[in-house]
Amino acid sequence: MSQTPTPLTMRTHGVALPWARRAPATWARALYARGALRVLRALFAPTTVEGRSVLDDLAGVADEHPVVFVANHTSHSDTMVLMTTLPERLRRRLVVAAAADYFFTNRFTALFSTACIGAIPVDRSKVNRTTLELCHELLGDGHSLLIYPEGGRSAHPEEMATFKPGAAWIARRATVDVVPVHLSGTADVLPKGRVLPRRHPVRVRFGTPLRCGEDEDARAFNRRIEAAVRALGGAFIDVGSESPQRPFDPAACVTAPPPQPSDAATRRDDAFPATEDQPIDS
Repeated sequence: MSQTPTPLTMRTHGVALPWARRAPATWARALYARGALRVLRALFAPTTVEGRSVLDDLAGVADEHPVVFVANHTSHSDTMVLMTTLPERLRRRLVVAAAADYFFTNRFTALFSTACIGAIPVDRSKVNRTTLELCHELLGDGHSLLIYPEGGRSAHPEEMATFKPGAAWIARRATVDVVPVHLSGTADVLPKGRVLPRRHPVRVRFGTPLRCGEDEDARAFNRRIEAAVRALGGAFIDVGSESPQRPFDPAACVTAPPPQPSDAATRRDDAFPATEDQPIDS
């Protein structure tokens, strides 16, 4: 009888996930980000980064305090832009949660996704125990995560979908901060359904990190995270506009303090990791 693989020894289409976190693969990915990805970003997605103070603070403690980056998602160029705007200390230990049904459908796509962006396969239709344990162990090992909680690319960038609670569950269980991120303009660089990119300015905003409250359940935390990302975007930002912009304040996305649940409030999310797989919207 074959032994059931643990989260960090899983294989996908013959591609073992752990090797992507080892030094040779990490340095190769760093060179890829510094070279090809930065060239592509310069050519097609000239980027304005706001909230650099947040990144500077995170980079100083990156090895000891991993975080979960949570961003809106409108284009396959989102990951390229985010990877190349992060400081090296954050980027080299970043793991991207990628849709298993898109980026891990065969050996070639699995190898490319794992090697080039350090991706792990995530079932976007449900949160299962293996996914939670994999993310929990990666965070415990000092890796930060990038998660797109909408579960897919929005067809219209101004219509952000309701967040699925997986990122909130993961951050709450691991007791790590969530960094809200909002991207504007990437949908014009590589719209959904388009193969070749086109040049368009991009803006990335990093907000003040959020921590799940002691008595806050994952669903309430998820609502706060979504509100923070929406606040970073405000009304849809046309980054191609020449109109003046007010100076950006990363703390502008901070919403109300964590709500205090009643004594009768249920805590299903506490028991969730030990249960059967559940739909991600449950």
